[in-house]
Amino acid sequence: MKSFLIIKSNFFFISVITLSMFLTACGSDTATTGSGTLNINITDAPVDSAAKVVVKFNGVSIKPANGAAYDINFVDSNGHVIVKSIDLLAQQGANSEPLLINHILNAGHYNWIRLNVITSQSSTDSYIELDDGSQHPLYIPSGDETGLKLVQGFDITDGGAASFTIDFDLRKSVLSPNKNSTAYKLKPTLRIVDNNNVGHISGTVGSLSLSDTSCIDRTDYAVYVFAGDNVIPDDVDGIDAEPVSTALLSASSSYEYAVGFLNAGVYTIAFTCQANDDVSTTNDPISFIGTDTVIVITGATTIHNFN
Repeated sequence: MKSFLIIKSNFFFISVITLSMFLTACGSDTATTGSGTLNINITDAPVDSAAKVVVKFNGVSIKPANGAAYDINFVDSNGHVIVKSIDLLAQQGANSEPLLINHILNAGHYNWIRLNVITSQSSTDSYIELDDGSQHPLYIPSGDETGLKLVQGFDITDGGAASFTIDFDLRKSVLSPNKNSTAYKLKPTLRIVDNNNVGHISGTVGSLSLSDTSCIDRTDYAVYVFAGDNVIPDDVDGIDAEPVSTALLSASSSYEYAVGFLNAGVYTIAFTCQANDDVSTTNDPISFIGTDTVIVITGATTIHNFN
């Protein structure tokens, strides 16, 4: 079943946070002649207990301010229309996968953009592979009317390049099957950033943090990042402080983490050993350790080590 991430008939929207971050100098001075380019990359904030989260994309649709919406198909080097399968779990930290590269658009204002994907509740077009090797369909629930519709749009200037990264926050987006199905629901919460205004955070978690009482007999380590200074960390539940992004620790002995594509600014960062207990649909009593403030600078990676 082909599904489009904007509702109308069989279209589906994907939910989006902070639409204003997607803007690139919108205004009346935008050029209306000539052309520029649009680039879109995909990255991910990870989810526990999954080895792969593969989503099939078959195009992008955009709506010019002064014209009808139209689809942009993906093509190979021979001009053949193709479908792009992206394993979102392979695009963590500062990694991203190009979805649209230097696509030429007429200069002007665009009202919205959407991603076109292929999902089904009964087949593994898009799918999640669990740690036990089993694969399950990943689908967008019919009737879900929230989504990736950028109503404030973006501008393409003559000779300019607009470049964005879309972060699928899988910790907030993947819902377990109900009792009558083996298919997982994909209700994406996406974070859109302008690549000209982002930096990254990376570092390690030391043995002192890992020896905290909340970490006894636990290995589900994760770092949570919240927008602003002195934020009281909270779980993912849509209540109180919501993390902008999260990162799992690497399996190496150095316990490294990386959080990519954050808008320049001030953030509160915290560590937990209880990531598996964080269910996006409930308020969970997650314990956080080593809460601190980190400043993200455009074009740079800020190093923050816990202990």
